[in-house]
Amino acid sequence: MSQEKLLEALRRQGEEKTRAVREQAEAEEQKARGEALERLDRLEAEFRERRGRALDEQSGALLGEAAAKMRRVRLEAEHALAERLWSLARDALPRLRGDGYPAAFAGLVGELHPLEWQTVRVNPADRDLAAGHFPGAEIGTDPGIVGGLEAVAPGGKVRVCSTWEKRLERAWDELLPGLFREIRRELEDDDAAAKS
Repeated sequence: MSQEKLLEALRRQGEEKTRAVREQAEAEEQKARGEALERLDRLEAEFRERRGRALDEQSGALLGEAAAKMRRVRLEAEHALAERLWSLARDALPRLRGDGYPAAFAGLVGELHPLEWQTVRVNPADRDLAAGHFPGAEIGTDPGIVGGLEAVAPGGKVRVCSTWEKRLERAWDELLPGLFREIRRELEDDDAAAKS
């Protein structure tokens, strides 16, 4: 082989090796780029998942806090409303002293056990009414009693408090939910009328 042919063969062989090395380098670069893109995609997916979980957790926590705050505000509002309703109910008791009051008083007396009552306390305006129903009892007056009576048997063994204030107090836990329902119903009716 001549020197020229040898050089030509070496040049071709060098070019082929260079091309093969370049192709291999390009293939490895493509492979590395593909792997890097896959890793990047996995990292992005993992990040989105973590971010989604974090957002869900934060949303859940915030919604829980908001719900707790709403319950607290609602309870405070209901408590304030209950106190206002109690005050209104107490303030309304004197208005019940109308023409039918003597019959209502007699009804309260009729609920008592047939005992010899030693003392009876009533509103000052009811002294004569009480004396008629309890002729043998000592009649005391208390301006704090709006209506009804408090009776004590001899020796204080039996004491009955049948004042309007005490009756309202005893019935309040049963009355209040009904008042709340009625208020809610009226508010809903008002809302429906406003939307019409």
